[in-house]
Amino acid sequence: MLSILIPVYNERVTALVEELLRQGRGLGVVFEIVVFDDGSELGIKVDNRGIVGEAEVRYEELPENVGRSAIRNLLGRAARFEYLVFMDGDAWPDNGLFLENYILHLDGDTVLVGGTKYVDVAPPGYELHWLVGSKREVVSAAKRNQRPYHGFSSFNFLVPKKVFLSHSFDETIREYGHEDTLFGMGLQKEKIKLLHLDNPLIHQGLDRADVFLRKRKMAIENLKKLQAEGRELDTKLLRVDRFLGRFGLRWLVRGIYGIFEEEIEGNLRGDAPRLWVFFWWSLVFLGG
Repeated sequence: MLSILIPVYNERVTALVEELLRQGRGLGVVFEIVVFDDGSELGIKVDNRGIVGEAEVRYEELPENVGRSAIRNLLGRAARFEYLVFMDGDAWPDNGLFLENYILHLDGDTVLVGGTKYVDVAPPGYELHWLVGSKREVVSAAKRNQRPYHGFSSFNFLVPKKVFLSHSFDETIREYGHEDTLFGMGLQKEKIKLLHLDNPLIHQGLDRADVFLRKRKMAIENLKKLQAEGRELDTKLLRVDRFLGRFGLRWLVRGIYGIFEEEIEGNLRGDAPRLWVFFWWSLVFLGG
């Protein structure tokens, strides 16, 4: 019935796999958990090898890093069962009914998206990532279903294998950012039904500000690359940038940023970052 697919890069997943085993065995359904490691550090690999002895688990270490899209495609093709549950290695089920909630909504032609959740208070040192994630990614299923394909996230979703085999991830996107947005756009173009559920995974793997900003730059570079290829995405950042360009205001946004750059950088790396400051920073980097 279920193939639970977890791409891993420098994440310890032993506890996550144990929780998924507990849930799956409690349901009495046929399932497997497939974990592919995409070039993690040796110590993390050693820890994760502890899951190998479980009958329902397949664990494989790839010889080299293949990237966020390719590893998901490899997992999807390797899956044995007809429904694929994709989740990131830094996730944790919000409750003990995570797998059951997906099973209750199975449909052979529908992609299900469970959603994302964050802890209630920002961990010290991770304030920026927590702020952006909790304000941008935590959205109820009712609201997400109003625009079901917008902002698709590969963090937590279920897809029938027959759908995935005809609609996989774009492997030209190797670095961080927007491979899942492209996937969602493809679903919309092919008119594949998509249903959002309130079945979240908690995003535990927060990055410190320097790392988070570096990843954000990668995502913006992907936006630029896709624009250059004529595959422009529907994002708020691009919409605002186009508005500024239409009225010749990009220079003003960059100019004011230049005056306050030190204060902006300090805010983003501090313990009380502001979301609008982060968006401003992103606009400037997009236009840079």
